Amino acid sequence: MTNFGGRPVPLSITGALVSLAACAAPAGRGSAPTVSPAAAPEEIYVLRSVRERQAPVAGWCSPARTGFEPFPADAERFFSFWSVRSEDGKIVDARVARVAELRACFGPTDERARQNFYAEVQLGTTSFRGHGECLALALDFPESGLFPVRCQLILSGLPTPYVGGLLTTNTLTTKAPFGSDSDPPGYTQASVATIRLWKSRQPSSELRITQHVPFEKETQR
Repeated sequence: MTNFGGRPVPLSITGALVSLAACAAPAGRGSAPTVSPAAAPEEIYVLRSVRERQAPVAGWCSPARTGFEPFPADAERFFSFWSVRSEDGKIVDARVARVAELRACFGPTDERARQNFYAEVQLGTTSFRGHGECLALALDFPESGLFPVRCQLILSGLPTPYVGGLLTTNTLTTKAPFGSDSDPPGYTQASVATIRLWKSRQPSSELRITQHVPFEKETQR
């Protein structure tokens, strides 16, 4: 459990998998040329996550790893990620097959509603990590016991030819800290997440990956 607005709130992250084919930008007038999925510079996934009961790993959620001080309790959390089935863009089955997992660490900031967020993700055969934050958006909405949250991670540590990515979540935490059944019932617990992974257009032999500088640091230069 953690605190948002002075109230205990269980925080989970969720999602669902839909891999989309990316398209190249139009070159001049006329229709845009198509790009094969293998050559596309972007991969997009929509994921639903479920928080699982798993014992914390001693020392895993440390400042040396995450870059921040963790919560004194319930800082390390584990999530499974599941593919979804949709019809005309509407999700009709939010738990089709397990496709990824995420181990996360959370810690406080100077703002009670905002949390530091670090995660390591295994998506199929691809592993990567992310640094970012979560922000509580409201309390007891759309009904009592529900707390909408949004999280974001800037992704790094990806293998060639990936150069980076972004993970964002549309999260609804409930009074049920684990599993897919929400309390109150009827909601997709806890998040619908989007992962975008970007590849270099350069051949791997010419690729040089530079260290990402967060936007906040860039603006302070």
